[in-house]
Amino acid sequence: MFKQILLLILISISLFSKDRVEIFAKEVIAKDNTTIEASGDVLVLYDKSLIKVDRATYNRDMLTLQLDGNVELIGEGNNRLFSNSLTIDMANRDISINNIFLGGDDNLWIDASRAKKVGEHYILKDSKISSCNRLAPDWTIEFKKADYYKDRELLTMKDAKVRFYDTTIFYLPYLALPTVHKRTTGLLYPRFKFTSRDGFVYEQSYFYAEAPNWDIEFTPQFRLKRGLGAYISARFVDSNHSKGYIRAGYFKNRDSYADSNNLNDSHRGFELFYSSSSFIPEGKLPKEYRSGLYLNGIYLNDREYLNLQKNRVSSYVSSNLIESRFNAFIHNTKNYFGLYSRYNIDVSKKSNERTIQELPSLHYHRYLQQLIRGKLFYTLDARVNNYTRTKGSRATQVELDLPITYYYSLFEDYMNFSISENIYLTRVDFRNINPEYTDYYYFYRNYYTIKLSSDLVKSYRNFRHVLNPTITYVMPTSQSEKPMDYYYLATEKKELFTTNTKEEQISVGFNEYFFGNFSGKFSHSLEYNYYPKRIKTQGDIVNSIEYKKGSIDIYNNLKYAPEENELRSLTTSLIYNKPNYDIMLTHFYNNDFLFNNKKTSFLQSRFNYHLNSKDSWVSRFDYNLEQGYNHEWNLGWIHRQKCWSGKISIGQEIVPNRDSSFKNTALYLELNLYPIGGIKQNFEEDFSSQGDGK
Repeated sequence: MFKQILLLILISISLFSKDRVEIFAKEVIAKDNTTIEASGDVLVLYDKSLIKVDRATYNRDMLTLQLDGNVELIGEGNNRLFSNSLTIDMANRDISINNIFLGGDDNLWIDASRAKKVGEHYILKDSKISSCNRLAPDWTIEFKKADYYKDRELLTMKDAKVRFYDTTIFYLPYLALPTVHKRTTGLLYPRFKFTSRDGFVYEQSYFYAEAPNWDIEFTPQFRLKRGLGAYISARFVDSNHSKGYIRAGYFKNRDSYADSNNLNDSHRGFELFYSSSSFIPEGKLPKEYRSGLYLNGIYLNDREYLNLQKNRVSSYVSSNLIESRFNAFIHNTKNYFGLYSRYNIDVSKKSNERTIQELPSLHYHRYLQQLIRGKLFYTLDARVNNYTRTKGSRATQVELDLPITYYYSLFEDYMNFSISENIYLTRVDFRNINPEYTDYYYFYRNYYTIKLSSDLVKSYRNFRHVLNPTITYVMPTSQSEKPMDYYYLATEKKELFTTNTKEEQISVGFNEYFFGNFSGKFSHSLEYNYYPKRIKTQGDIVNSIEYKKGSIDIYNNLKYAPEENELRSLTTSLIYNKPNYDIMLTHFYNNDFLFNNKKTSFLQSRFNYHLNSKDSWVSRFDYNLEQGYNHEWNLGWIHRQKCWSGKISIGQEIVPNRDSSFKNTALYLELNLYPIGGIKQNFEEDFSSQGDGK
């Protein structure tokens, strides 16, 4: 019985290097004083690797270990290597391999005709890489030569071809791929698209990440019809509660392009972002206080500096007002102190000397506090705002808002009663104004809010009903303005700030919820707001319903003015999900008298159909019912395999602009090779139809 079992012979070979090789085999023969040959189920333990091979030959004089026949190596991390023959130079630990196949994590494998290891430098010749089935891979990246330095954890390829179903779809003279799942220095995948406006667009970033807490990305871009430019971004994490980035960019237009499109000859800018959830150490703050900071600053000469960073036309920045913000605050459970600043750049103006800036604002807020235990509460909100600009009027505004509220329960807690007195006052001191104008403005407002509410719960056999009825009455008592009403102030004063008056209002409504074991959820709210002092529009009814059960989700929100018998707004949505398809329909209607009775009626639809586990059709259709045109449509196909996924879609959209709108038609192609990354292409015909979008 034991004779039929494989006989394992252990040979320990003492070497002049640090390494130790252990060979297990059925048969070992010493051919001469320098050569030992092992055969029959040979197992070799070397450098934390297990090697299975048909035959192993060790030369004592040359310090080489030759492995021949079905070499299979299992290394650290479950990495596997297969080859026909492998030679190990034991003196310097160099390795030569023929017909190598190397597999690792994420099913990624490399097949090469030859490979060599010299020190920490690995060289692969005539190779291909993929994560698909080895016998018939859907995609491969083929290259003449690849270099891998273990300390860099980066594989660099020369003359690389990306092949998809035996068709070369992309060629790169140089390509670098990380061999570990972490940020690595090297070139990122290129991004390119075709547009009627800029022609062929090519971008490729170089990513520098030599430290775990910061990196730099340099992104040059070439636009065939337009010109050249580049952006550089430096991102950093300086603590476990703070991070930021710095970005700068410059793009030079061709003179002919700038003239024909009425653009600046160049676009440049600088950005600085930083956020911290604890920028002041807690030990240096009063007890239980926390701090926070947010900075988002930008300087640019026009909005094209931002648009040139966007991948899709629909993402373009259309506003001419570009804002920078700085917010810093400290707070605890009772108090909040804030320091804010806001700086605006109006890129439509040659000079921003008259653009209003908010530099700075101080804010104090006292959270809800008790005056009489369980009965009387108050909050306090105070602000100091400094409005400034190089030319024109300036002002300092002080605001104070103080609500004091009394709470009481009636009828054994079946009804809740509250009454609050709300005091608001502000004073604005003007600077740099015409001496004939008054140099201040004062506004005081007081009103009461009386509220009755209840929380009612009724249990039934299979569900529970919760009802929250509410009645609210707002009663203004006094208002004062000095030395004149806001309406009569000079324009250069009113453009600095606004005031909000309070009018008499009665609100009646309720919220109700049904939940339990009836396999669905239902919620409903109804509210009527009535304004007795209004002449035309005295109030609105707002009704909202939501129902969810299984695959269906229905929502409706309606706003109706009964005095005018007019529908103000209506939103209705239907979502229906099934294993093989998803449907979403939404209708928006708005007839807002505050905006010159401008009506909008808009239909949005989404339909996704899953043919099988791999293929899906996706579609989107948005239609402007009021103006009678397609706002957006899109049709696409998505295919997912184990080692790759792809998407192709075609569509058209109306992109809003500041003064008008334009129609953009796009063909979008995307190919993701797991786990390498993705190749994306946009073919866009932007700015093809200037005007109202019809």
